[in-house]
Amino acid sequence: MESNNTYKIESKALKNQRSLGHRKLEEFSRDCKMRSATGYCPRPLETASAFLSKKWTISMVITIGNFKKLRFNDIERRLEDITAKTLTDRLKELEKEQIVMRKVYSEIPPRVEYSLTKRGRRLMKALIPLIHWAENASSR
Repeated sequence: MESNNTYKIESKALKNQRSLGHRKLEEFSRDCKMRSATGYCPRPLETASAFLSKKWTISMVITIGNFKKLRFNDIERRLEDITAKTLTDRLKELEKEQIVMRKVYSEIPPRVEYSLTKRGRRLMKALIPLIHWAENASSR
C-alpha cells in the first residue's frame, strides 16, 4: 500500500502539470534551456499543442470565429463527418478552456448559441498565420 506522502507528491505533480497551461510566458522562459538569448522557448506551445491537436478543435475555433455565433446543428453541418458526441465533447473542452462561450436562451424550444470569447478570438488570430503557412506549404 502506498504511503500518504507518495499520494501527496503524485497529487502535487498532477496539479502542477494541469496548471502548466496557465503559467506566464516569462515563467516558462526563465527556466528554459532550449532558448538562446534572442530565441523563443517552445514549452508554452507544447502545452497548447496538446489541447489544439485534438481532432476538430482548430476547425471548430475557426468555424465559430468565422460566423461569430453558431448553434450546435449549424456547427455540426459545417464540420462534415464530425459526430454529435465528438462535437459535444470538444465544445465542453473549449468552454472549460474559456475559448468558447455557450449562451442559453430561455425559449421554447430551447436555443443555445456558441461564440468565441476574447481568449478564443486571440487564439483564432494566432491560428490564421498557421493556416496561411499550411496553404502555401501544401501548394508546393
